[in-house]
Amino acid sequence: MKPVKLNDIVVHLDCLMDGWKVYYNKKTGQITEVQVECLAIIEDSDEEDDFGEYSGWEREAINEAIDILYNWNDYIELPDRYEIHEYSIMEEFCNSIEDARLSNKLCNAISGRGAFRRFKDLIIRHDLEDSWYAYKHQSIVQIAREWCEDNKIPLVEE
Repeated sequence: MKPVKLNDIVVHLDCLMDGWKVYYNKKTGQITEVQVECLAIIEDSDEEDDFGEYSGWEREAINEAIDILYNWNDYIELPDRYEIHEYSIMEEFCNSIEDARLSNKLCNAISGRGAFRRFKDLIIRHDLEDSWYAYKHQSIVQIAREWCEDNKIPLVEE
């Protein structure tokens, strides 16, 4: 397996979106994002389909999906946003705050509907934005390290 840069994984894990999957190519060490829609197009297509009805960038995305599906053993899927579980990271951050009153306030803010907005408002109001993003970054770095270790992928630190 080719080594992968820790930062490449972290960048992709930090901005995961619904409708996208991210894969590591064992042969090249590259990280590839692909829309779930493109994977579905390939799965539903016939071998003779040329995908000529799609624009240039769409065909490029479809070709990436084709490579992933036809060379499935060359790829490992990165954790998705549900495996990252940003809410748990927020909860851990709230509990890591030494000021018990502020910690409690943050924990209460992340309960129920609108939790992300309330959390963001509170960290801004209490000047914790930099602390939150540093904490979140370190959490994602740890997830990336564990993922590489679990999959026996050599990691390059920068």
